[in-house]
Amino acid sequence: MNDLKEAATLAQEAYGESIIGATKFENKRTGAACFYLNRNGIQYVIWRGTNSFIDWVWNLSAGLWRVNKRWVHLGFYLHHRSLFPKVRKKLNPKVKTVVIGHSLGGSCATISALRLHNFEDVRLITFGRPNVFKKSKKKMEHLTYDVSVVAGSDLVCTVPRIFFGPDAGSEVIFAANNGDDYYCPSAEFRKTDRFSELDESISDHFMESSYIPRIESMTMEKLICDQE
Repeated sequence: MNDLKEAATLAQEAYGESIIGATKFENKRTGAACFYLNRNGIQYVIWRGTNSFIDWVWNLSAGLWRVNKRWVHLGFYLHHRSLFPKVRKKLNPKVKTVVIGHSLGGSCATISALRLHNFEDVRLITFGRPNVFKKSKKKMEHLTYDVSVVAGSDLVCTVPRIFFGPDAGSEVIFAANNGDDYYCPSAEFRKTDRFSELDESISDHFMESSYIPRIESMTMEKLICDQE
């Protein structure tokens, strides 16, 4: 749970101009921004989420592109590709690597993790991540883990819907509207909970007002593994 809380803090800090000790990569043309941080023997790749009008252009460019034998969302891939070669040069395949992002940043983090298939230890932690992959039962088998944190009524986590879905190996931590936190609840349970507070669909997507407070109060002991 400490890894999750640290990742949430870094994902929020990525919306600022800098992260202490990190190298920033930015593409003004595409609006993409990513930070590389090496701390305590761990290398972090932190993608900034949707932060401008041009980011929504990538969000809505829902074609398909082939990456490492998987079909991914074209707009997310192009946004990611505009920076990833520079970030990749900083990374050591033998060092523990944690890839982090919120919203569009979560999509770029996911594609980054997919492309680091020859690394020894890759961990993916995202918040409010949209659907990145063409629907299938495939998993990113090379990952140590893939954690997707979803806040109750956050609709961004459900789009795009046509043709797209999450990776089959993603472990969902669901911060439900009923105040409880769930580990890998069923899609039906999440849908029911999501529509119970649909007026919060926008506010539930923000890191600062939604994800950060819920994650700060989470504990492994209180995670509910059976939602029935």
